Amino acid sequence: MKLKPKIISTAIMSSLMLMPYAVLAEEDTVDTGKMTVTGILPDRLEAVPGSFDIIDEEYLEERRPISNLERMRTIPGINVVADGSMGFDTNIGIRGQNPRRSAKAMIMEDGMHLQLAPYADPVVHYTTPSQAVNRIEVIKGAGQILYGPQTLGGAVNFVTNPVPRNGEVEGSVTSAFGNQGYRMLNGSVGFGNEIGGVMFDFNQNKGDGVYDDAEFDVKDYRFKGELDITDRQTLALKLVHTRDRRNSTEAYLTPFEYDQDPYSHPSIENDEWEQDRDVVQLQHIFEVNDSFKLTSQAYYTDTFRNGLRSTEENEDGDLNSNGNITSVFRNCPGQGGEGVLAGDVDASQCAGRHAPRQYYTRGLETRGDLSFSLFGLDHDTIFGVRYHEENVHRQEILSQSVAEREDYDLALANNPGDVEEAFIKTNALSYYMQNTTYVGNWSFTPGFRVEDVRTSEKFFEGGVQESRESLSYTEFLPSFGVAWNGIANTTVFAGVHKGIAPARADREFSEDGGRAEPEESTLYEVGVRSTYFKGISFKTALFHNDIQNTLIDFGDTFDNSGDSKQTGIEVAGRVDFGDIYGWTNNIYLSGAYTNLWTAEYEDGPDPTINGNRMQYAPEHLLNIDLGYEHQSGVNARIGVQHVSKQFVDDGNTRVEDVSGLQGTIPSFTVWNATVNYRVPNTGVTLFTGVENLFDKEYLASRNEGKLVGRERLYYGGITYNF
Repeated sequence: MKLKPKIISTAIMSSLMLMPYAVLAEEDTVDTGKMTVTGILPDRLEAVPGSFDIIDEEYLEERRPISNLERMRTIPGINVVADGSMGFDTNIGIRGQNPRRSAKAMIMEDGMHLQLAPYADPVVHYTTPSQAVNRIEVIKGAGQILYGPQTLGGAVNFVTNPVPRNGEVEGSVTSAFGNQGYRMLNGSVGFGNEIGGVMFDFNQNKGDGVYDDAEFDVKDYRFKGELDITDRQTLALKLVHTRDRRNSTEAYLTPFEYDQDPYSHPSIENDEWEQDRDVVQLQHIFEVNDSFKLTSQAYYTDTFRNGLRSTEENEDGDLNSNGNITSVFRNCPGQGGEGVLAGDVDASQCAGRHAPRQYYTRGLETRGDLSFSLFGLDHDTIFGVRYHEENVHRQEILSQSVAEREDYDLALANNPGDVEEAFIKTNALSYYMQNTTYVGNWSFTPGFRVEDVRTSEKFFEGGVQESRESLSYTEFLPSFGVAWNGIANTTVFAGVHKGIAPARADREFSEDGGRAEPEESTLYEVGVRSTYFKGISFKTALFHNDIQNTLIDFGDTFDNSGDSKQTGIEVAGRVDFGDIYGWTNNIYLSGAYTNLWTAEYEDGPDPTINGNRMQYAPEHLLNIDLGYEHQSGVNARIGVQHVSKQFVDDGNTRVEDVSGLQGTIPSFTVWNATVNYRVPNTGVTLFTGVENLFDKEYLASRNEGKLVGRERLYYGGITYNF
């Protein structure tokens, strides 16, 4: 599949599409020194008819998060599950949805999808580096209808640092190091003025993962540029290249191996993950007048990934020669062939299974933001259309030698008759509209989204086509929200909307062998957010979600299994005692709590699971931080995170099986802390932090075996801003 030339045609198409707008440009003066920031929240936050959260630049600078585990845990309603490599894969579950690879949430960067293929394979194996992030936006209510296709639980948008436009060279250099071989280096430099600007950014994270000798090295290269072609029009270009190399596996440990040493894995030095990701995002922003803005974008992504796994789970409970239940090596030529137990072989001489996969996505989107008055009432209207394409090529091959293990191209060439592969093509046309009408202290926001999707898939084995499948559907997703601002600095809101989460086209099959249907949901919420009292901010939301065609993770497949429902409450807040009592320095207490008292299956084809708890849906999530901010530039914080017990299968198995795939995940509590010192008048910040402060050993996941959470990680570093 040779689609790389499309990157050129996409850019040309976008430029031609945007040229007519330049002719219409008005010459009214607008502010210079502006910076283009692609967020998903509107300017008038008080009118947002649903729950949302913002993690701002100050939060990111003070906490120095390494991954999503640290970035997202203070947001109520979000469950972030660790992986085996410092959290670089994004596993976000919102309001009881399975967090596995964030397949049921809309994950974006600058308003553009981070999923490999949001319709055909909506998984995320990438997370924007913390040093490149300016803020994080999360929408969980009716407002998420503007973004899709995943509209089931919420949308997350990583907004990257803007291009400087103040006429000076700006930049920063950050270096950090810690135990477990952790190293981080970031450099950014940019320049801009009233005409335009450019910025270059480099980031590298390297070290050991959860397992001993599980090295990772992730590099991220970025370019952003802006050009004001008139006083009211800006062209913006973003280019991203990511090179991700890790000793990483998704086949985790058996209970015996976990009890012996949860931080050691029999095949981790063999297992490799590689991902190369290229992104182009071209935007045209046209402020037609002070009340009407058109934003158009063309985008293109090219992602290749290959996961090599040498082992798989031991589901039969077979004993090795020492009488222990261990992982199973997929193929060890000369040492017993396929299905040999760990402990009975020299792992360095074993082969493994390659899963090379190529993803291309591209699309065009135009959105209008219009403010106007009608019948004496003010209105804000958002409308838009997006055309999106995906081409996916998935392959699997079992290597037959060490040489083939180290080179997937050689394995494919030497064993053409054993290659399993699928070609997936998706075309999707999306329309959306939302109008907010202001009536006194009230605002009313109806809206809708239409997803018109066509997907086809061809399966091959040994080069021979085995089957062909297709799926077409059109979903109309209405929404309605209301907000009341009758109390100063306070918003009371309520909303309802329909949402969907497309099934992964190549793995998720219903019981009759056909393609699984997308999940469909109706989400209700009511809540309040307020800064009415000096030094106190809080928000709370009560939510209920009814889901049809619920997809359950059975490992190899994801099947539609009837309906489900989730009901709970979110509470978050912060108290700044310095503001309340007029202190020069500040002590603050902040927290976020989620009680998901209902997350259960119902009306499914298997009546034995009706009423059971959903997978990876803890009833309680809690995060509390106590901090101190001193006028000298010192700030310090200590925090605690608690996650209650989780079930990992639809049967709610409580007794651990021989493979470690079944059983509960016990509740766990971990502590963390950070300290920063901004050296006055220097641009220098010194920082240090520790995750898992008391080195708590806890179980994080049972996906394909038992995975331990990250052990204590302490780190320190320096940032210089200029």
